[in-house]
Amino acid sequence: MAWGVGGAAFVLALLGTLAMRDAMRIRGQLVAAQASLQRTVDNPAALRTPQGRAAALIDVDSALVSIDDARRDAQGSAVLSAFGAFPVVGSQRSGLLRLIDDSATAATAGRGLLATIDALAERNRLQDGTVPVASLGELQTAVEAAGRTLGGLTGRTGLWGPVGEARRDFDELAAAGSRRLAEGAEALGAARSFLGSAGTRRYLVALQNNAEMRDQGAVLSYVVVRFTDGRLAFERRGSVSDLTLSAPAPTVLPPGTKEVFGSLAPTQTWQSVNATADFALSGRAMADMYRQATGQAVDGVIAIDVPGLAAVLRTIGPVAIEGVAEPIGADNIARVLLHDFYVGLPVGESSARRERLGDVVGAVVARLTTGSHDAVTLGRELAEASAGGHLRLWSGLPQEEEVFERTGLGGGPATKDADRTFHLAVQNRTASKLDYFVKPSVRQEVRVTRQGTAVVRTTVSIENQAPADARASYQFGPAGITEKPGDYLAWVLLWGPAGSRQIQGSVAESGLNLSQFVVAVPAGERRDVTFETVVPRAVRDGKLQLRLVPQPRLEPVPLSVRLTTDGRSIGGAPAEWQAAWDRVHRLTWDIGR
Repeated sequence: MAWGVGGAAFVLALLGTLAMRDAMRIRGQLVAAQASLQRTVDNPAALRTPQGRAAALIDVDSALVSIDDARRDAQGSAVLSAFGAFPVVGSQRSGLLRLIDDSATAATAGRGLLATIDALAERNRLQDGTVPVASLGELQTAVEAAGRTLGGLTGRTGLWGPVGEARRDFDELAAAGSRRLAEGAEALGAARSFLGSAGTRRYLVALQNNAEMRDQGAVLSYVVVRFTDGRLAFERRGSVSDLTLSAPAPTVLPPGTKEVFGSLAPTQTWQSVNATADFALSGRAMADMYRQATGQAVDGVIAIDVPGLAAVLRTIGPVAIEGVAEPIGADNIARVLLHDFYVGLPVGESSARRERLGDVVGAVVARLTTGSHDAVTLGRELAEASAGGHLRLWSGLPQEEEVFERTGLGGGPATKDADRTFHLAVQNRTASKLDYFVKPSVRQEVRVTRQGTAVVRTTVSIENQAPADARASYQFGPAGITEKPGDYLAWVLLWGPAGSRQIQGSVAESGLNLSQFVVAVPAGERRDVTFETVVPRAVRDGKLQLRLVPQPRLEPVPLSVRLTTDGRSIGGAPAEWQAAWDRVHRLTWDIGR
């Protein structure tokens, strides 16, 4: 009898081992499929070209092959079939088969969306300045459908071990994809009305100069355009010196914004209008300022900087400017606009440079309104630019503005997860154009206490690569409060999470808590400043999350984060992480007890 019980236990253990082996092999196939899909999710920029879309389709097809292999092995496994007779264990087998089917459904939905995007790219183009708004509607419908499909695949529970882990990984991927697609569909809907599908719309296009940084680049030039049923038309362009205001516009500043930035007159001085991190506020202020200066209203504001213009030029090609020896394209626009145009300009002289800048913007608009361009590629380029803050939108229609803020096309850093968000900006405290040479980097040391509080030490290094022997000029200064050409006065601002405490003291601004330093950085040298932020109850349900919102500088800021705990285990994101701060980064760690 004892032998019989022991023998049965031995047989069950052996079958369990074999079943685990088969399950692990199948899990490996699903992991391979997820990796193929993740490549497409993580690299949306690939969709901007026919070659990129073809490569994405290959990745999805590879995922489908791995999923088919997993289904064949699961259905053909005698051991897993044998365990299917046991109610509890059998539910694991059925859960595994469901996971395989859900993976196939997700991959098929992704493939269908890619095929739709590719077909629209072939059929529809930006022709003589007309955006195919009907095609945007088709794309919106396809994106919404794919998002609903992915969203309906999550929420399966009760799986164990490696199969349970694979289920959780799939659910995270599907949920993230569903959220992205839902936001994308919303953005497409707002874009259709923004482009005049329901009537003519006029916009102020504010060109933001990355050589003189505020939270974004300083606004020095403008263009006014209109859209009628997707057709773009040019109205006027000029320097902001044409729009001088004798009194502030009626935009109401929140108390914290007034306290920190009020001395800059941000509702009267164009160069200061976007010192705040909240584009919902600065966009409204620009519209109010333009109306006060001209007596004409605009329906919204499009703010674009030099990297944003480079994104457009990657689609439409270089433009020729009278009096400029070389065509201006994506590869040289930063050098030409932010350096070459300044060469030879004396201190205080900027009119010639501003006229040249206006010529570039005018040429870009002229190119967009003539000829044929790939609308899908342009859309993807602009989406990538907006991810880094290089393109921002503000609408006077509340329903559109709400979508822009929710999807990150507009608004400020606190539009999502304000109690988890950091944002940092290095602003030029003078009127020089030295940010072309200024290279910040950021290092965060995060320590989690046993009580779940996060203590975040943020060190900002500002390297001034301007030549130490620079001669006085419009670009190098000296500009007012600096004494030597090439010297930089950095205004370093750290917005910490809402509800956090900044050791240096803080003020509520842009929905977060703002601390600041002003530091002089001589030409050819580097200076560091350090902030300390205490985030109470940062660990929730065993997870620590940080959301890091970039400043849209000419070059992405190098960012590193290091996490330590007081004796608690760390999972999820790496304890030491680094990346280019070219978009919003979300880091999530599992913190053990």
